[in-house]
Amino acid sequence: MFKANGIYQKLSRVFVLQMVFISLITVAGVYIAALIVEKVMIRAALEGEARHYWSLVAQDPHHPTPNTDNLLGYVAQQGDYSHLPQELQNVTPGFRRIWLEGHDPILYVEDQGSQRLFLVFDEQSVGKLSFYFGVVPLSLALVVIYLSAWIAYRLSRRTLSPLVSLAQTMRQFDVGSQALDTLQLQAYTDTNVNDEVRVLADSLQEFTERLKRQLQREREFTHDVSHELRTPLAVIRGALELLQKQPLSPLQQRAVDRMETTSRDMVSLIETLLLLARENKHIKGSTPINVNELVKLLMEQINQTHNSDQHVQLTLEQPVILQVDAPSQAIGIVLGNLIRNACNYTQAGKVLIQINKNSVVVSDTGLGMSSTELTQAQQPFERLNANTQGYGLGLDIVKRLCERYGWQLSLNSQVGLGTQVSIVFS
Repeated sequence: MFKANGIYQKLSRVFVLQMVFISLITVAGVYIAALIVEKVMIRAALEGEARHYWSLVAQDPHHPTPNTDNLLGYVAQQGDYSHLPQELQNVTPGFRRIWLEGHDPILYVEDQGSQRLFLVFDEQSVGKLSFYFGVVPLSLALVVIYLSAWIAYRLSRRTLSPLVSLAQTMRQFDVGSQALDTLQLQAYTDTNVNDEVRVLADSLQEFTERLKRQLQREREFTHDVSHELRTPLAVIRGALELLQKQPLSPLQQRAVDRMETTSRDMVSLIETLLLLARENKHIKGSTPINVNELVKLLMEQINQTHNSDQHVQLTLEQPVILQVDAPSQAIGIVLGNLIRNACNYTQAGKVLIQINKNSVVVSDTGLGMSSTELTQAQQPFERLNANTQGYGLGLDIVKRLCERYGWQLSLNSQVGLGTQVSIVFS
């Protein structure tokens, strides 16, 4: 279904508003026309009828009062109203409606000397004529207007249909879970499609192709660089192993240990870059990974590499066994980065890893971050403390991997109290 603010909905609202507006204008016009007919035209006609009657009476004092199908006249002499209907006896001169014999005709009363003329106009028959010659044609005109508007509405929907379909296709396409090759726009670039839609689809297709080429270049670059770095790192690690076998002073041993830790981090970073360079996700259906065992292994490694001085107390709470259908390398990179960051930014305190039903939470009692620093920490190559180890890529890599595998990442931190990071595996 389309969203409530889509083009079709807006077009429907415009059509309804147009119909309501036309109807209101028509009703208002009919009402105003009725007022004009009654207050102006009929009054002018009765005044003219009264003048004509007085002119005839001037010639013939015994001239009869008007008596037609629509107009009935009464004359009172010397204030004698006894022969008049009861409803007319106390009426003063003027123009008004009056209830008479079961209906409300228009009454016009005018004095001439000692005589008072009463003209009763019954517009029922005239109303029938106005209905047939006024209301019926007007109704037919309204029907024609409504039909024309409906046809225009349907044609507009048909014209906009390719554009709405294109928008729906783009809305349903998920860049995070679908490859760009699956985005099919050929149906919107045919010659029988509207020019505007075809131009838009061509632009989208060209943009998609350029994006695919750019992503491919980035993957190839990341892949090639990562492979090229493996050789010098292997040489460095080999040299470090030889150094470890030699008698070293405490100062030299600390330097070698630090180089060993840094080289391990570089190897882990290269593996992460290679994982990110892969285009396809892990295909579900393989054996799920036991996160509990993986976290224990990570804690042992980090205790040796980043917590060898035991400046933090690493604690694991695992009330449940959590299994996740994803590559162990991806899970290890995400959780390893979070635990290392917690150790690096906690000078002395505790780091707690909690394994829940479908999530892992890493909490520390370290420095903590403000909201600005929290946003900054998620940017690549950003480190809030220059004295900590790392390259400023940890949280950025975690965020990228979570986006790739559809995991939910949330961070909460308070300055001086510590930071809590949770990963919800969906």
